[in-house]
Amino acid sequence: MPRFFLVKNGLDAVASLLEEYKRAIYRYNSMIRGTGYYLKPIHVVVKHGASGEKKYIYIGRYWWKVVYVGKKGKTSRVKWIYVGKEKPAELRDYPDPPNHILVGFSFIVLNDRDILVREDAFKRYRWIFTGYEYEEYGAEKG
Repeated sequence: MPRFFLVKNGLDAVASLLEEYKRAIYRYNSMIRGTGYYLKPIHVVVKHGASGEKKYIYIGRYWWKVVYVGKKGKTSRVKWIYVGKEKPAELRDYPDPPNHILVGFSFIVLNDRDILVREDAFKRYRWIFTGYEYEEYGAEKG
């Protein structure tokens, strides 16, 4: 079972880096507008359990195809189709998306501010958490 570290106010530690990456991806999406493809910088999964809500954040490059499916009243309707993590072949003539230090980083948000980070990721990204309190977390503690 993997070990985790609880980083107090850890969401603040990654927020500015994440915003920087999101802005770069949004600029890239402006460049590929009209192709029918869209690149999302993060994937969020929310799980509800006895201990409350946990939000799993995965930072990467997630390609989606946006397909127009008609109108419902005056509202245009689209369908989002997940394509994968690799740049679609149809975009080979476009530049590659921006790279970022956080691509591949994932964590769990516990209470809108504290985060849980797997030990391997914590060691790789420890520099992000300089000045933040952290401790080993869970049953494997000690």
